[in-house]
Amino acid sequence: MSIILLIEKKLFLRNCFVNCFDRSYPDHEVVAFGSMAEWCDSTERKTLKPAVVLYFASAGIGLMIKSELERLETLVPNTPIVVISDTASSDEIMQIIGYGARGYIPTSMPYHLAVEAVRFVEAGGTFVPVGDIAVVGRDRHKQPAAASALTERQMKVVEAVGHGFANKQIAHKLKMSENTVKVHLRHIMKKLNVRNRTEIAIMTRSLLDEVGEYKPDGKVGVQDRASL
Repeated sequence: MSIILLIEKKLFLRNCFVNCFDRSYPDHEVVAFGSMAEWCDSTERKTLKPAVVLYFASAGIGLMIKSELERLETLVPNTPIVVISDTASSDEIMQIIGYGARGYIPTSMPYHLAVEAVRFVEAGGTFVPVGDIAVVGRDRHKQPAAASALTERQMKVVEAVGHGFANKQIAHKLKMSENTVKVHLRHIMKKLNVRNRTEIAIMTRSLLDEVGEYKPDGKVGVQDRASL
């Protein structure tokens, strides 16, 4: 079973995150510690081989996180690390990536998107919020495609993907065949220059915010003003 290593100093938050990630990753074991020192002193440290590390940083990004990330790289070489913290500036986020992290998730991000971001990083991608820096495993200087590049029908599919619906569920909700859903997904990926539905899910809120249609309750709410 794959292991998610979680480091968060606050016990209440640590327990909450463990419970949440346990539900979201049934095929993973979530192991949590209050600090790097606590983990290093544990008997499990030498036997644990995490698939991904979630490191919760205190507010403000400084040299300490550089030291912590370098230490993590020494302890678990080649293991993707995701830093979770209060929203940092673009320069600070780039520092985090420069220090060796493979992802940055602000605490303002909806949980279901954070889960997709962690999956994306574990699969080999690099993630930072599209709203802060346009990097989702692609060229850092390439701007993401705008929502205007998509038809209304495609935007409905994007929203459904962002809320975690499978193709069969999307087909039912939008009254189309599964094959049509797959065709839409191929067109969406091409227009947004992404490789899979995980990247679509990560971009969902940014795209829907652009047209003022984001609905965090999970309902498919984009009005059908046009179609293919």
